[in-house]
Amino acid sequence: MNFLSPLWNLSFWFDLTPTRMSAAFEAGFFGFFALAIIAGSVIRMVIRNGKYDRYQIITLKKIASLCSAAGVVGLAWFFLTFEEIQFFGSRFWFLIWAVAVIAGAVSIVRYVKKEVPALQHREQSRADVNKYLPKRAR
Repeated sequence: MNFLSPLWNLSFWFDLTPTRMSAAFEAGFFGFFALAIIAGSVIRMVIRNGKYDRYQIITLKKIASLCSAAGVVGLAWFFLTFEEIQFFGSRFWFLIWAVAVIAGAVSIVRYVKKEVPALQHREQSRADVNKYLPKRAR
């Protein structure tokens, strides 16, 4: 557990001179960010080939966008860290990235839990009212 002690130190996160990562961390970060991009692409392909309602498609597009954006930004940060660029390769950018991904995930969950049921209810009530309105003759 002693290797986790620097994570609780602010000077570790806000040190502007990036240090070289170990090979395992480099492979792990690269694989994680690459998988995020691949997941975004796969979700987009699934949307095209599947039968989903409007709200499921919107939700899947939001998830795909979050995965793709997180992967691309993460790979950019990883490249800057790998090249040991002083300011842009710093560790605090990873914290900013993580907060942004969490905020995006919370936004998607809020959309699914709160907005989708309200939109479905409104759509259903409109359909109930419209069935009694006269239709246009063809």
